[in-house]
Amino acid sequence: MWVSRRTDYATRAVLSLAMAEDALNLDQLAEQTEAPRSVLEQVMPRLRTAGIVRSVRGPGGGYHLNHPPEELTLERIVRIFEGQLAPIGYATRHEPEPCPAIVGRSLRPAWEQVRDATITILSEITFEELAEAARGEPGPSARKGRRA
Repeated sequence: MWVSRRTDYATRAVLSLAMAEDALNLDQLAEQTEAPRSVLEQVMPRLRTAGIVRSVRGPGGGYHLNHPPEELTLERIVRIFEGQLAPIGYATRHEPEPCPAIVGRSLRPAWEQVRDATITILSEITFEELAEAARGEPGPSARKGRRA
């Protein structure tokens, strides 16, 4: 699976908000994430529409998470920007593309395993864990012996 720059910047923004005590405006997010403000101007409304963040206008305004970081997974954010997580069209769960019978018996099951492993890994990583790791705190993944 290839993750776009936009998805990377979105995950960085959510991570920054997971670590923040107060609202962060676009300039603060750009500085903390090292993401271009122009890209964040496109990313943040999409996160708002998806219900991940909310925005507050005025002095001291900016963006807040709409959910506790332990409820937000990497999978949820990646899906907003990448859509299907299958590595190829005929391995998606919903409306897979047609493929030759030989592929259906051989390659498709292999790509479905890749898809399922990707979804499992991304769905197990929360922004709470990522925030703890960014702060240098041992998080649940370290306690489980799992790498984030």
